[in-house]
Amino acid sequence: MPKLHLITYGCQMNEYDSERVAGLLRDERYELTETAQDADLILLNTCAIREKCEDKVFSRLGELKHLKRERPHVLIGVMGCMAQLWQGKIQERAPSVDLVFGSAAVSRVGELVARARATGAPVLETGEAPLVKITARPEAVGQLKAFVTVMEGCEKGCTFCVVPVTRGRERSHSPASIVAEVRELAAAGVREVTLLGQTVNAYGRDLTPATDLAALLELVDEVEGIERIRFTTSNPYNLTPRLIRAIRDVPKVVEYLHLPLQSGSDRVLGRMHRGYTRARYLELIAELEETVPGIALSTDLIVGFPGEEEADFEQTVDMVERVGYDNVFVFRYSRRPGTPAATMLDQVPEEIKARRNSRLLEVATRVGAARSRALEGRVLPILVDGVSRKNPDEATGRTRCNRVVNFDAHGRRLLGEVVPVLITQALPHSLRGELAGAGAEGRVLATAAV
Repeated sequence: MPKLHLITYGCQMNEYDSERVAGLLRDERYELTETAQDADLILLNTCAIREKCEDKVFSRLGELKHLKRERPHVLIGVMGCMAQLWQGKIQERAPSVDLVFGSAAVSRVGELVARARATGAPVLETGEAPLVKITARPEAVGQLKAFVTVMEGCEKGCTFCVVPVTRGRERSHSPASIVAEVRELAAAGVREVTLLGQTVNAYGRDLTPATDLAALLELVDEVEGIERIRFTTSNPYNLTPRLIRAIRDVPKVVEYLHLPLQSGSDRVLGRMHRGYTRARYLELIAELEETVPGIALSTDLIVGFPGEEEADFEQTVDMVERVGYDNVFVFRYSRRPGTPAATMLDQVPEEIKARRNSRLLEVATRVGAARSRALEGRVLPILVDGVSRKNPDEATGRTRCNRVVNFDAHGRRLLGEVVPVLITQALPHSLRGELAGAGAEGRVLATAAV
């Protein structure tokens, strides 16, 4: 049986696509292997959001060319966003690559691999294609969490972003096909699903009849066996009162939202073409916190966007302090070919980006730590999804607000269960706890009284 080795870079959508590819190639009798040295087919699923991601891919391809010299029959393929963006230039720079295909061609991966194998000639497939709902996936025993793509593409036209080029226009899958996929996952033992889209809260506008994400959440909530529903990534421009109420009212939807801000400066937001202002973003945060008390929030921020001055950066720092995010993902601006921002004249020097990046991370870490400490002494429902990496005798799981919690399971087999856990300590990257009723309450109260 031929063997497949998959290397995935980038976002959750890429992880989802890699699962689909593995499932489709399993139908072609390919078996997954963890090592490139054992593989007959090596596929790199790539990201083009930042230059650093592309550098990693070309570095890996440089390593793999030596493997191909030793084992000439091995096929090497590049798929995903970088394939769509760079197309034939990938094979020009890395001649050992046999196959390049974009996201639209994922459903035809078996056919493309067979063509490359049969002809021995480079294959390039980056054209547009109809949106196809692919439910094939590799066999995953005991999988408790899964991603489900509900839409692809984006039409926002942010000046720094290549997604409209790499993923195309916004296209939604039908509610029926999404619910059918979630039912299959639940039947296989999945307890938590994350609904994915480049702008997931724009879901359904392109369908006939039109629908929205709130309606989809209500449908997924009805699937037996599913315990929790998450969704990402949302754009502030498409965050509606109806969706905010759905976070509160749909039982299985968690009280957590990833809402990218990108910058706290109106001047920079305008140059980014984000479609909202600082004031509007704060209005949304206020509505979220009023409607869903205690909601956990995370965000994406870009430092060093062209023309960003110190005053602009300080406004971003102020927003982190003011909103009080649970988690912040900070990125240094990276020029992307074909985007308007790449040709802006007032590019920010790398040393300034690095300084701002460090400062913002320090503030975000402090703010996030305060949010974590606020959970100490509370009993929270934890979906147990494995064992602690540092202590195999401990169970690990996540809160509804997406915090990792490690705790002593007292020998009980809890995998896949939702159990009440008393949070006893906030650590830098996780929480510690004890099963509620296991004696921790008294110790926490005694500590609090000191």
